[in-house]
Amino acid sequence: MQANPIFTSRMVFAAGQPIRVYGTGEGTAEVSFAGETRTVTAKEGVWEAEFPPMAYGGPYVLTMKFPGGEAVLEDVYVGEVYLMAGQSNMQFKLKESNSPKELYRENRLLRMFSTERLEKSDRFTPTDGWVTAEADTVGDWTALGYLAGDLISQRKQIAVGIITCYQGASVIESWLPKGLLAEHGIALPPEVLHGDHFYHEFALWKQEGTLYEFALSQAAPFPLTGVVWYQGESDTSEEEGKVYVKELELLIETMRKDFRQPRLPVAVVCIADFLPRSDGGWRAVQEAQVKAGEVIPYVTTVLSADICETDQIHPPTKHLLAERIAKVFLE
Repeated sequence: MQANPIFTSRMVFAAGQPIRVYGTGEGTAEVSFAGETRTVTAKEGVWEAEFPPMAYGGPYVLTMKFPGGEAVLEDVYVGEVYLMAGQSNMQFKLKESNSPKELYRENRLLRMFSTERLEKSDRFTPTDGWVTAEADTVGDWTALGYLAGDLISQRKQIAVGIITCYQGASVIESWLPKGLLAEHGIALPPEVLHGDHFYHEFALWKQEGTLYEFALSQAAPFPLTGVVWYQGESDTSEEEGKVYVKELELLIETMRKDFRQPRLPVAVVCIADFLPRSDGGWRAVQEAQVKAGEVIPYVTTVLSADICETDQIHPPTKHLLAERIAKVFLE
């Protein structure tokens, strides 16, 4: 038996949500946390132990005893946990931004877990487990994840966990379960799709359902405080723009089902203006992202156009956008 890779020392559980510990294998496991113990037996190769919701606090120790072994996880906190998901502007590193260097700082209460990625280019992987924010390594963190997480942690004086789940140049179809679009009558022919769908360097993660199965499913059903979704640049044909709000709705419904949180708060970042591609498709996706905040419950749209550069598809000004993202969850 073994625990899911997300369970390591320095991890953060979400306050006010069930404390859920799970993994794979056969047999019986004994899981102890915060003075309570659960004994669970695997069924069909999976097991799960659940503890009641807790308030902010820590550090705690999480102990898991398996047939033939034991794992002791230390420096575990209960705070807030955010899934940072999407494509390249979420993947964009702090050191690639123009954020003031004084923002590169140690915060032992800010931790990050990186899900595995098909593109093996990022420094952090699941084998690193949860890592704490250190001044000399945060440059390799997602800029928005680090900056927004640090603001929330500093303001509330709590532990904040960031779970990264992104892939540059990814299309929203890849983040949805295979076949879901067809079930809802969305079947766009290839000739009306944006060119990113066919660029050979991105082929590994362009198929419908690929990133859902490989990346998003890695994080579920770990309880969350909220999700930040920043994606859309690769779906900006005019026909895609017409259905993007429905695709967003399906994605958010899928997340809420998989994470078992029907009211999971989601912040959708509206893609910034990019003058070389300010056509009807780009505008349609922006309008769909704004509409999502109006028609999908517990969704807030975060505007970026007025605080981001317009000559770069990856605007380097990320600290101002991070402030807006943090504000969603601080209010």
